[in-house]
Amino acid sequence: MKEIAQILDLWSSVSAAGEEAVLVTVVKTQGSSYRLPGARLLLTKHGQRVGAISGGCLEDDVVKKAWWLTEKGPIIRRYDTTADNAISTSGYGLGCNGIVHLLMERVKPGHAKILDLIRQVRATRNPAQVAHVLQPDHEAGQKLYLPGEFEAGERELFIETLSPAVRLLVFGAGDDAIPLTDAAKYLGWEVFVYDGRSHYARREKFPRADEVTVRVAGAPAPPVDPWTVAVLMSHSYSQDLEALKELAHLPLPYLGVLGPSKRTEQLLSDAGLEREKMTAKLYAPMGLDIGADGPEQVALAVIAEIQASLNGREGGPLSTRDGCIHAREVDPAAAWSQSIVCA
Repeated sequence: MKEIAQILDLWSSVSAAGEEAVLVTVVKTQGSSYRLPGARLLLTKHGQRVGAISGGCLEDDVVKKAWWLTEKGPIIRRYDTTADNAISTSGYGLGCNGIVHLLMERVKPGHAKILDLIRQVRATRNPAQVAHVLQPDHEAGQKLYLPGEFEAGERELFIETLSPAVRLLVFGAGDDAIPLTDAAKYLGWEVFVYDGRSHYARREKFPRADEVTVRVAGAPAPPVDPWTVAVLMSHSYSQDLEALKELAHLPLPYLGVLGPSKRTEQLLSDAGLEREKMTAKLYAPMGLDIGADGPEQVALAVIAEIQASLNGREGGPLSTRDGCIHAREVDPAAAWSQSIVCA
């Protein structure tokens, strides 16, 4: 997520100045809530804050109370708006009819292991797990770093998996790739742009991309892991064909191809590939059916489809969905909560 990078950036400047901060984490929800467990906010002594633990309705109260609440150590604070009059009497204005449990804890320079771990996950692209103790009260906020330190016992835990940022590989550096890369970077994704034409693959054309490379056919394939997705949009049949041959057998959860179905079927035929036997999950034509017209709308449709696919969703309207609207449902009766959090 973009906010994770912002939190790490703010913490870098705060810790460099030798100052403390308060890290607030959603660790448990019941009923409806705006954010899932794992959402974070970092608050400085001077009132700077980044991240979000609600739609904006809890932040004011957290800013007012977080520092004195954490004077004696970590604390779990419960916000409840399930009662009929809770919205008007609590002052929070949640309007969600849910309960949110927040872990508030001080982080100090040299003593911010959870933030160090998140930074490490982002740098190495190796996921990590950590269990936050919710109960008993005298252990609230303690952390067990899995797998070596894991002994649940009678504790109530929030277990989160810290995962790397989504990495988007864009094969094609045409003008229509610009809004796609910009949208991906806005979400906090890593973006790598490839094209065999040097006058297309120019750094100044994609200033926000992490890497822009002139890549010829047969060059080593880009690094791929479970958080890597790719799109083919070079408008060059030969380039798309070579890229498809390289990517088809990689474990990509999303491989999108721009253009009509007929073109993709021809690409598959010329590449000697069968959809059913591909390792990569093919989406062609790529993008959700929103009636997109023009590069910006196509970028919206593609980014939305990638997000839906990574969360195991079809991308349909929430108004027709039964049950929880969030990406991952949490069983309130479980001994511990689990969440996947993008670092």
